Amino acid sequence: MDFEYNNVMQKRSFFSVLFLELAFMFLITESFFRLLSFPEVFNSSFLRIELFSLSMALILAWICSLFPQAAGKLLVSIIGLFFSVYAITQLQFMNFYGSYMSVKAASDGMGRISEFVGQFINLIKPEYYLALVAPVIVCVLNIRCYFSTIRKVRHLILTIVCCIALEGMGIASLAADGLLRLYSNPTFIDRTIREVGLGRFLMLDLLADSGNEELIVSEQPEFIVSETPETDVQNEEVITRRSEIDDSSWVAMMQEETNDELSTIDRYLLGRRLYDYNDHTGMFQDFNVVYIMIEAFDYMAIDPVLTPTIYWMKEEGWDFTHHYTPKFSCATGESEFVSETSLVPLSEVCTPNSYAENHWANSIFNVFYQSGYYSSAYHNWQDEFYERRTLYSNSGCQAYYNFDDLDYKQIWGWQSDLEMMELTIPLWINEDRFFSLYVTSSTHFPYDQESELGNRYLDEINQVHPDYPMEVKRYLSKSIELDKSLEYLMDQLDQAGKLDNTLIVLFADHHPLETAIKTLADYGGQEADRLDGLNEDRTPMIFYTPSMTPEKLDRVNSTFDILPTVLNLVGIHFEPRIYVGTDYFDPSSKLVIFPNGSWITDDGAYYASSDEYDDTLDRTAVEQINTEVENLFLISRMIYRTNYFKFREWIPFP
Repeated sequence: MDFEYNNVMQKRSFFSVLFLELAFMFLITESFFRLLSFPEVFNSSFLRIELFSLSMALILAWICSLFPQAAGKLLVSIIGLFFSVYAITQLQFMNFYGSYMSVKAASDGMGRISEFVGQFINLIKPEYYLALVAPVIVCVLNIRCYFSTIRKVRHLILTIVCCIALEGMGIASLAADGLLRLYSNPTFIDRTIREVGLGRFLMLDLLADSGNEELIVSEQPEFIVSETPETDVQNEEVITRRSEIDDSSWVAMMQEETNDELSTIDRYLLGRRLYDYNDHTGMFQDFNVVYIMIEAFDYMAIDPVLTPTIYWMKEEGWDFTHHYTPKFSCATGESEFVSETSLVPLSEVCTPNSYAENHWANSIFNVFYQSGYYSSAYHNWQDEFYERRTLYSNSGCQAYYNFDDLDYKQIWGWQSDLEMMELTIPLWINEDRFFSLYVTSSTHFPYDQESELGNRYLDEINQVHPDYPMEVKRYLSKSIELDKSLEYLMDQLDQAGKLDNTLIVLFADHHPLETAIKTLADYGGQEADRLDGLNEDRTPMIFYTPSMTPEKLDRVNSTFDILPTVLNLVGIHFEPRIYVGTDYFDPSSKLVIFPNGSWITDDGAYYASSDEYDDTLDRTAVEQINTEVENLFLISRMIYRTNYFKFREWIPFP
């Protein structure tokens, strides 16, 4: 009897030790992660995270106690180490890409960093390794500790009751703070991690059903066509006003639709504001368009001596001085995707890869193609990271040429943008009207290592900026190659007699990765204070054609707005409600949205990570815009999941 009693007590002691070890590792790791991630550490969110951590420690301790003593101890150590490595990986993804990673996108994420794994690891900040402190301590303590197992039903019941109590208190605190949607539908990873912790987000990320989202919709009529003020339109051929568009066919299809999700999308899009034409509509009627997404385009690349072509285009064209390039989970691919569809990428996958097979009638390729343009795309590397060929073929792109299709000379490091222009311009320049999209690569990182283009122009740079750090010099060297490619492009357009009726659009996929923001601030001129607010993602955007009047355009805008702005300028009639972005020249307030739910308007900014906002805004306005932003994320998700434009391919053309 005494033996059985002692055995039971020993087993309970084993469970208690496992629970204490797990609780210690979870609480310490969550605390370090929060300290390194968010400006405010100790608040109601912190207490809620501790409750969830204790709950998780209880259930995992019970599971581990079912194993033999040595195995249970080993399993606890592995769990702690895994959680700490997960924390470090999340911290580094935020440092590297500007956003946290969803485990559902782990294959995409690792695929994106596989070629740069050395740089990814080397750039891990020393303080991130604090997350390993707790599991290392537990591993040391466990080296020579062995106990027996426990399988008592009443012990399980007690564990479950304690878990339910802790869970209940945690969820009740979410409800009290009005945050239950973050728990049931973690659309914004940063905000969810801030409120429920890293461990609970991991559980939600693995278990959440991505098909149960609901839009936050207040009372909404069957369909809305917003009243807009009368405005003069430069192009006299434009007669029909958008506010006169007949939506009856769309409404009828919505009412007859048997798929609830498709009809929900219809209702939401029909209810969006229908902005009208403006004094820039058709300003460049029937112009050709060369649409260039520049790898890591930054203000550092604009130098009057070293990159005179880019500098000239900026000074003599339209310089959008408050343009932002939000970085989503696969930065280059999703910035490109946003520029082509003006929809919000998903946080848990690399959207252009996961939905490449969808039908993209709304794509900029298709809109130009349907308007009589030769629509084509070019890139000077293989489709190693993104499914461009599949995506383009479903987007109305008539031809796509990458590194595999043409006679490129492979060089050490990333390839030459000048060579890309030399090889590809003959493929489209003789077309009557063309829309040509370029994805460049010369300015791709690394900048702290030698490469062909990173070294090519160092002598010229040393004559102008001898005191610059080497990483900045290598970035500038790569930028000179980019500049030469743009000079060649304009020379060829001029020789073909097409420069005067071609609009050239330059924009970034993201700022230079693996480069400290302080470096961008110090060597990027005085265009913007990159250390202030959300200006880390502030990048150049330039529109150029010789006939335009040079102008500095200072309203806020983002990658989402490029597509509708270009369509409006060249006089293509399109359905604006299907795009998240808006025409820059529409008089309505602009909205720039970021992956974590932060945003900027002409009136101020909201910072989702800290739930703070500029004092130019009031809380009511902030909550209204937060609702609008979340709906834009959710409606984009529904569009992807339902392959919406396969069933509504006529909508982009009212």
